[in-house]
Amino acid sequence: MGIKVSVIIPVYNVESYLRPCLDSVLEQNLREIEVLCVDDCSSDHSTDILTEYALKDRRITVIQNSANQGAGQCRNLGIESARGEYCFFLDADDWLAKGSLEKVYREACRTRADILRCRAFDYDNQTGVIFRTKHNALKHVPFFLFGRALDGTRIYPVLAKICVAPWGGLVRRELLIEQQIRFNRLHCVNDRSFFWETALKARRIVFSRKTLVYYRTNLANSLVGGRVRNFACHFTSYELVEALCAGLPPRMQRLILDAELFDLANWLEQSNGTAYAERNCVLVRQFVETMDRSPWRGDIMRRRWYRRILKALREEPKEKHTRGC
Repeated sequence: MGIKVSVIIPVYNVESYLRPCLDSVLEQNLREIEVLCVDDCSSDHSTDILTEYALKDRRITVIQNSANQGAGQCRNLGIESARGEYCFFLDADDWLAKGSLEKVYREACRTRADILRCRAFDYDNQTGVIFRTKHNALKHVPFFLFGRALDGTRIYPVLAKICVAPWGGLVRRELLIEQQIRFNRLHCVNDRSFFWETALKARRIVFSRKTLVYYRTNLANSLVGGRVRNFACHFTSYELVEALCAGLPPRMQRLILDAELFDLANWLEQSNGTAYAERNCVLVRQFVETMDRSPWRGDIMRRRWYRRILKALREEPKEKHTRGC
């Protein structure tokens, strides 16, 4: 029997979380899977754990990078090796809900989805509290859209209000291969252009009420090590999404770019209080001064993301901790 889902997991120095992640995949009811673990030159015991699990379960394949390439390129290597009908991109510090993979695969098959976006639980790594957020739980999706196959160019206002993370659902591998869709190679913010490219090129997007993933938040030191420290990645990511929007109707273009700039504003706020706050403020000021304002007819003063950026630039530093890339 053929492989139904290729689970692609980038791995880099996650020895504390890797076993629960792999166990949650291997214990799924859906047996026709392959697990492609791309080790990005880990310097802890992650490589040893991968070797141990690969010896116990032949569904696991370990791809060893010769140099550190980042999560985006690791996922690309997984796509190139994948044989499943659907691809699922799981982060090595998250884990699957029990029995979830079979449920979402069946829904994807029943609806013939190119993309199936699922709900997720958030897990606070410091307190152990499990909760739901609006973006990860798809609370912005109207109830009548769940379970229906929809064209991404028609539901873009909803897509702009959900989590873009690749662990948010399944993607038909054929779509990625035929459309030559890959993650960008930025150190971080490597998923936003991937999300919009798949969404704009897919013809059958389905929202599912099923919970697929437990998403680990509040990880120590991940913020400084990720998107705040490499803040310039936001601008390159924006340019990639901006290029994807070329030729789209003006309202659609504005809404997608608004979503990207909201994300940039959020991470500028998150950088407040870190060692990189002053530098990031300078970078954002330069970006806003030189960005193409034509999608908003030259006027960005009334945009909510612009007001949030101005506020963040004026705020006094506050200590913040959250999850990074």
